[in-house]
Amino acid sequence: MKAKYFLSGLFFALGALLTTSCDSDRDDNPILDLSNMTNEFVLNTPAYAEQLTDLATSNNVNFTWSQPNYGMTLATTYAFQLSVDGTFNDAVLDADGNEVTPATYADLSGSFQTVSGALSAAAINRAIISLENWEDESDVPASMPVFFRCKATLADAAVPAVYSNVVKINVVPSFKVTTSYEEFVYAIGDDSGWAIVHPLRSAVEDDAFTGVYTGFAYLNTEFKFRSHEDSWDAPDWGTGDEDGKLAAQAGNLAVPAPGFYKMVMSLVDLTYSLTPISTIGVVGPAQAGGWGDDTDMTYNSDTGAWEVEIDLAADELKFRANDDWAINWGGDINDLTQDGANIAIDAAGRYKIQLYISYEGAHKAVFTKL
Repeated sequence: MKAKYFLSGLFFALGALLTTSCDSDRDDNPILDLSNMTNEFVLNTPAYAEQLTDLATSNNVNFTWSQPNYGMTLATTYAFQLSVDGTFNDAVLDADGNEVTPATYADLSGSFQTVSGALSAAAINRAIISLENWEDESDVPASMPVFFRCKATLADAAVPAVYSNVVKINVVPSFKVTTSYEEFVYAIGDDSGWAIVHPLRSAVEDDAFTGVYTGFAYLNTEFKFRSHEDSWDAPDWGTGDEDGKLAAQAGNLAVPAPGFYKMVMSLVDLTYSLTPISTIGVVGPAQAGGWGDDTDMTYNSDTGAWEVEIDLAADELKFRANDDWAINWGGDINDLTQDGANIAIDAAGRYKIQLYISYEGAHKAVFTKL
């Protein structure tokens, strides 16, 4: 007897209904027949599979696959599992739920909604180490095969997961992998209807990105961090198990109150912090308050700039946040930096200033003489 499941219309287009279902099977919701779903769920063997992939020097390991044969197009989430011996046996538990025999595979972090994706080489290496239980660098072989399979799940938890074929690739493992970080991560939230990303840029140390990212943006009530500017391909990061902690593919992060924030996000220890920017002011002898009192600017959500019309003398100024020097910008007005030099005003007069604060390398100010 075929296993059949009723699916809510939320999960597929009505035009994709199976035409082979008999009238007795067609109720208010169409029926999903899973009898053949593994027939076309193929994890493709990569061209590099027989070569050696050095996990210490590679950033990612790329795969492509096809959707299970659900008989219709469905929104599917894909994740990967890794084995060092080609078996994928679940952990054995006793009556109290204690693990008697561990699983012979590891779940890799991250998920995908498309039929291609890149797995972190560092995550693969960590999974190998955890399965092999190496205690010393001398335990690590010069090379070894590892085995992958892809897991497909639907939003409807009543529908069982389906697994692809197993693919083997050859790798050069490492007892310790130096993690390589990208230059940017991105915040995205309901301030823009989940449509506009706000870049955070990594700090640099010894010509390498440190994995600690800083950016500024207006945030409304919820947001997340994600790794790609133009897609939700894994990984992305949301709420962790305690305040200030992040977890991959987790729930939305809450904003304490709508406003402009400095965001710091670390992939090193999966933490984040938000610093409210309640005011940004012009400070220095070019404006009336000198170095003691700021002339406050106003955030314009339409332009994304902090703005003010102000009388300036031919002197110097800087910008600072929250009437304090902890966060301040100076230097070249087309490339303002934290703790940058004083900005010289060449000619006295009334100016409109627009200050755009985003990330180091993109901060700038526009002075328009009125």
